Amino acid sequence: MLAADFTLMTDYRNVPLATFFSCIPTDQWQSRLVFRILANAPKVDAQGRPIRVPYGLRKIEASLVQANGRDSVVIADPRNIEQYIGDDTEVVGLHSMDPLGLGPVSMSFTMGGVLTPYTKAMFLDLVGRLQRPDRKYKIVLGGPGGWHFDCREGMQQELGIDHIVHGEVDHLVPEIFDRIAGGDAPPVMRFTNATAPTVDQIPKILGPTMHGMNEVMRGCGRGCEFCEVTLRRPRYFPLDYIGDEIAMNAADGQSSIQLHSDDIFLYKLENWKTMEPNEDAVKDLFRFVMEQPGVSHCYPTHGTVSAAVTNPGLIADLTKIVGGGPRKWIGIQSGIETGSPALSRAVLHRKAAPFAAEEWPDLVVRGTEILNRNYWYPAYTIILGLPGETPADAWMTVDLIDRMEQIPNGHFVTAPLTFVPIGVLRGEQFYNLDEMIDEARFNVAYRAWRHILLEVDKDLWRLTALPVPLRAMIVLTARVGGRYILDIMHRFARSKGFRIRAPAKTRRQAEGHTVSFPAA
Repeated sequence: MLAADFTLMTDYRNVPLATFFSCIPTDQWQSRLVFRILANAPKVDAQGRPIRVPYGLRKIEASLVQANGRDSVVIADPRNIEQYIGDDTEVVGLHSMDPLGLGPVSMSFTMGGVLTPYTKAMFLDLVGRLQRPDRKYKIVLGGPGGWHFDCREGMQQELGIDHIVHGEVDHLVPEIFDRIAGGDAPPVMRFTNATAPTVDQIPKILGPTMHGMNEVMRGCGRGCEFCEVTLRRPRYFPLDYIGDEIAMNAADGQSSIQLHSDDIFLYKLENWKTMEPNEDAVKDLFRFVMEQPGVSHCYPTHGTVSAAVTNPGLIADLTKIVGGGPRKWIGIQSGIETGSPALSRAVLHRKAAPFAAEEWPDLVVRGTEILNRNYWYPAYTIILGLPGETPADAWMTVDLIDRMEQIPNGHFVTAPLTFVPIGVLRGEQFYNLDEMIDEARFNVAYRAWRHILLEVDKDLWRLTALPVPLRAMIVLTARVGGRYILDIMHRFARSKGFRIRAPAKTRRQAEGHTVSFPAA
């Protein structure tokens, strides 16, 4: 049997970026109201099994079915997982994303873990339902969240999780499950790049995925030290493979396909020295996806903003291929991380390539303008507390947000995240937001969330495709909730004696100056 917690099984009514709300705290009535409105129940089939499930869990399912047959594997609804357990259940596999609430978004939303995010609460609920005094089956956990248990010693035993698997094991899952069922597996199993599967060893999914997600490549190569995926070697899925998987989602009526990668602009990259996109390969990918039966739109999960500056023509061509325009923007998640050239050089490494790391702030501004001009809507992350970050570095990030807000008709959101020690920086200290915050870093968080509220006020109604009554409720909730967060931040600033720096545009207008921004 396979399962994932409820936060990974709801589509959040397909509201843009609403998946971030899985990380809000359970401790306050306002956040409980928001979650109740957004987190709709999973769609189920005639047998009560979830129809759309996380992409990673579909891969595990496919591998097990390939080895043991369709009748031997079932994906359970986390709300009533007990009903799926029988006398013949040998192994329960859990897919995790943020099981202990240590992910950067959760740590930011919960004051460094002081509060409890829904991701953690729902995972604990799922694991609790599996504990029985007489249970004979084994519980194994995998997925991107497995590293949490390296940081919380004893939690694996406390929660009754028999085994944890780290690494890419698409091709090894049947063997791992057989070893677990036979009592011949250690409590923790680690697999490295040396055993990572080739594309030919990765099975195709057998059913629809959450948010119409389909994978097009794995790995990155830009070398950001805080990132796990940069440790993986790049592999590219061929178009026919991608087409077969897209058909699973299109058959379920999902016409908008999410193309998952760690950086879409690195698809079939040829020039690793400059890291300039392989334009033909990227455009062929998007054309192929849009030609698939039932597909009317597609968009990437992640991409680096420097690629837009390197190849603005590529962005314009992709917009035409996808059919983007004023009424159909293309979403993409991208990491700013810092506005400091020095930190960019020290930690981000080749994120600015082919440009110099010191040009990073200028690249972000120019890239945002290019993306916006071509109807791309970037969702940026910013990391508070990177190792070596000084208050001066943090103020540079505030200045960068200032410059981005001065882009005429600019659209973007910024999510401030606290530093989490993974990737090359595994072993560094977590950034404790409540204890380690100072005036400069507070202003980064404040300005980021202030801008989110501005975007909610301007665009959430237009970007949310729901019936008018439900859309009105969600927009109103977001506006009220956003102002509630800002009010909390104002009170926190007063309690700490922090000043809140006014936006540059406001300061310059007060001084009688005009505002300009770098040309693309």
